[in-house]
Formats: sequence, structure tokens, C-alpha cells
Amino acid sequence: MRLSPRRVPDWPKLAWVARLTKGCETIEVLHGPMVETAQDWCVEAVWAGEFAAGDFDRTDLVFGTGVRCRGGKVVFVSSGTTDDRLWYCHHAGWWYVSNTLPGILAAAGLSLRDDYPNYSRDVATLARGLTKYVRNLPTQSTPLSVVFFSNLLYDGRTITEIEKPDTAPHFAAFEDYRQFLFDTAARLGTNLRDAARTHRVTPLASISSGYDSATAATVARRAGCTQTVTFMTATSLVSRWDSGAANAARLGLACREYPRTAAVYTHEVKVWAAAGRPGELNWTVLDFPEPLCLFFTGVHGDEMWSRKQLDLSDPFWRAEIDGFGICEFRLFKGVFHCAVPFWGCRRAQEIQAITFSKAMEPWARFTDYDRPIPTRLLEEVGLPRTEFAQRKNNTSTEAPFLWPYSAEARDLFAEYLKARNISVPSSPWIALARRAAVLDKLLYMNLLCRWGLDLGLRRWLASPATAMLFQWANFEVRAVYERGLQVLTLQQGVS
Repeated sequence: MRLSPRRVPDWPKLAWVARLTKGCETIEVLHGPMVETAQDWCVEAVWAGEFAAGDFDRTDLVFGTGVRCRGGKVVFVSSGTTDDRLWYCHHAGWWYVSNTLPGILAAAGLSLRDDYPNYSRDVATLARGLTKYVRNLPTQSTPLSVVFFSNLLYDGRTITEIEKPDTAPHFAAFEDYRQFLFDTAARLGTNLRDAARTHRVTPLASISSGYDSATAATVARRAGCTQTVTFMTATSLVSRWDSGAANAARLGLACREYPRTAAVYTHEVKVWAAAGRPGELNWTVLDFPEPLCLFFTGVHGDEMWSRKQLDLSDPFWRAEIDGFGICEFRLFKGVFHCAVPFWGCRRAQEIQAITFSKAMEPWARFTDYDRPIPTRLLEEVGLPRTEFAQRKNNTSTEAPFLWPYSAEARDLFAEYLKARNISVPSSPWIALARRAAVLDKLLYMNLLCRWGLDLGLRRWLASPATAMLFQWANFEVRAVYERGLQVLTLQQGVS
């Protein structure tokens, strides 16, 4: 089998859609302008291996996605985290595989259903782990299948899901795990700097006053990372400082601070398209290095590094789908999301055993917010224990009242609802409901939950129209892909 890449100049930088059919040896791959292509592979990723070899299908330490022809078969490679996904379907005699939902909808001529209210809820089942999430989403015709972490194999007839290679060593002690983290970062750094790349990739790390992102930034230094970003305040009743700038300075890293919220979110609709929620909306205001960026974060640290007796028999179980909200946005901006706690996470029970080991007790705090492995890593590079992780903070844009924030996005959503004869609340009501719901949630989280009380205003204020946020956002972003295909068709016609 052979690949036939076709560059779509007006598509997002890193998007791709593959099209193939039984009996045809050619795999057509429509792709954005910064997807790397070679004779036997197409990729938008950084991985722990030699770039020119294109062996991203032979590792689980890959951040981004790609297509690899090998031995008469094709492997579609997913990211080594569950913050990205692959979509696939069989429609009108063709197989389609893609790293973008609105992109595959446009290429296959599919649309989401207006009468299906559970898209956002289905996507959120990812938090249950790899064995329990909803794997198929309905469209107006052919259902779409979604896969996280596993790869897809095409043998010339059909597509099946296959496990990624497990490249992590066994972790008997802290020293084993630390060496694995540092070695992986160094290999990622070599990959992203490879002269064979067409487009430059710059590493960037998030950092805060807590454990996880500070640990990720510490590890990222081994990849050559010199820059960090941080949000200044956390979500709370009273504004609480959460900047990691001081910790970045101690690590010898530059740091740029940002407010937690913005008046305008230019890429807002792309975040809603991920899961019908605003979770990582504030990440869209960050100044990611151009043209491409490997972004190190501490997502999944709550599960991998916490000193709590969690059931990690499925290491991909998550308390919530934090970090997932940029999986469509990152394709536009040119970002590879590299969440450090996912590295080697199939050894989660070994990592947990290290956390609870006698040898790690000097770095345990024996509190509800306790991470011995990050504490030791950070102290070993010179961060005093009193200068980080004094309390758990949250900077997410996740909100109890769901509605677009920017005026342009609100107008687009209102037009979408009106075209379907769905009532649109007034702007003053939306503003009041949003403030009331946020206050109600903060009162519960910071005060009322201690006595088992909950006013429940946020649930009473919810609008039925919010069930359409997922469909609306993918409708808007799908149009971007459709326009790109139309322009490509016109250019081919002229030539």
C-alpha cells in the first residue's frame, strides 16, 4: 500500500483525514499545511525516537497522531494520552480515518443529529477509562467510532483497533521512574529539533504553584524547554494567587503570566467542539510559539501521582476530562499536547507502589493534597517544599452554566438555535444566570459541602439549549474544513 498525501492549504495546520477503500492500494490523506510527509508516512507529532525513521507506530511515547504504511498494512497512530482522539467510519463504500471530528464530517459528507442530546455526555465517558467509554456516536447516517490511545490497523479490507507497543521499563523504585522521565524528555527534545523536520517545533511548559505542572516543567527542561506560561489566579470565592512565575525562576525558566479569564476568546468555538464544554478555554489565550509547539502539562497528575488509594487497574481512569478541551483547537494553532503523567502510565500500579513506599515517606506530607514523587523531583532541583503545593487550586474555565462567552460566539450560537426553532434566552438573563451559577458552585465547593448542603441553583438555571453546544460548535468548525476542500477543488480545476 502507498500513501497519496494532498495538502489542503486552508485547513488547520495539523489536521488530516485519510480515505481508503477495499481493493485500492492507494491511501489518500488530505492534510493541513504543517503535517510532515514522507514516502511511507504522514505525521503531526513529536515522539521518543528518531524523526527520520518515522517509527511513531512503534512507541507509546508519541504526542500527536499519524499514518504509517508498513508491510502491506496501514497503522493509524493515536496520541500517547487520552487528550486526543482518532475518528473513523465506513461510509458509502469508503473508510475514513481522521484526527478531527469536524474534519471527518466534512470529508465524508456527514452531519451530527439535532435530535440527539447526549453527545457531550457520551464524550465525557472517556473519564471512565479505555474499557468503558462510549465508542460510537450517531450522525444523520453512518455512526462514527472514536478511539483513544489505541491504534487502528487497516489490512486492505477492514479497520481494527490494536494496542500500542508498551515501551516503558518496570519501575521498582523512584530512581527508575525518574530516569525514565528524564530519558524520555531528552529523546523528545532530540526528535523535535531534528533537522529533517520541515517545520520548527519549540517546547513550552505550563507551570503553577501546585505539584503537577511544576513537575512537568522540571522534566521538560531535559527536552530543552526554556519557556513557561502560567495563570495568575485560581477559581475561588476570593481571588487566590496561583502563579508559577517564582517557581519558574527557581528552575531557570522564563515565564509569562496571564489572567485566568479573557473578555474575548478568538478560538472559542474550537474548544466547544471538543466536548461541548469550555474546560480549557483559557488555554486559547496563551501565546504558543510559532509555527509549532510541544506543550508540556501536568494533566493526569491527580491520578498518577496522588498519595491516595485509587483503583488504577485501568490507568486511564480519570476524575474528569481535564486537558481534553484543546484537541480540536491545537490543530489550528499547531500544538502537540504532551501530558507528562501519561508517560508510562500503564505501569500505574508500580508508580502507586513507589508513592506509598517506605523509601518515599520523607517526601510525603500526609495531607489530602500529597504527591511524594513530584515533591522529591522538585526538591532535588532546588525548590523548597514551602514554595509549592500548599493547597490545591483550579484554573479551568469549566462552568456550571454552559453558554458561549464571546459576543461573536454567542451570536453564532443564537443563529444556530433560531434556525432550529429553539428558544434563545436574553443576554441579561444569560449574564445573570452565569454569575448566579458560578457563585452557587463556589459556595458549595468552599463552604456548604462541609455540612452536606447544596442550594442547587446551578442545576435549576441550566438551559435545555446547552444540549446543542456540541452540535453547534462542530457545525461551525465543519464549515472551515468544507471551505478548505472547496478551495482545493477550485484550484485543481484551474490547474
